[in-house]
Amino acid sequence: MKVVMIDAANMPGEAWFPSLNLRKYGWEQYLTIEDEDIEKVVWRCDCIVAAKDPVNRAMLDQAFKIQLIVAAGDSTDHIDLEAAKERGIKVCHVPGRDHANIDDDKKICREVVSAINAFIKGNDYNRVV
Repeated sequence: MKVVMIDAANMPGEAWFPSLNLRKYGWEQYLTIEDEDIEKVVWRCDCIVAAKDPVNRAMLDQAFKIQLIVAAGDSTDHIDLEAAKERGIKVCHVPGRDHANIDDDKKICREVVSAINAFIKGNDYNRVV
């Protein structure tokens, strides 16, 4: 499984994510992604994690393996839910994000990993779509 965090700069503290419950996986983390770099960043990812930057139809069209999107926060306004639903991509979120509280930042990181681990096991976890 390959996970890509596309906008770690939007996290209030250092975006440190615990390990997934997998023996082998890749995790790439970017502060932000320029439009011209989207294809090379997401083209082979299974999961996109985004705090605030848009995950739109154009991005999803470049991510041919994508199965899961995790919004690193309460809102999914930055995710094209219709495009995700059309492609059968599951979307989860992490409710209760407080940008001013560094402890919430750490909780968000743990909850993102919990959502991915639940997906791997075939379970729903704060699923939106």
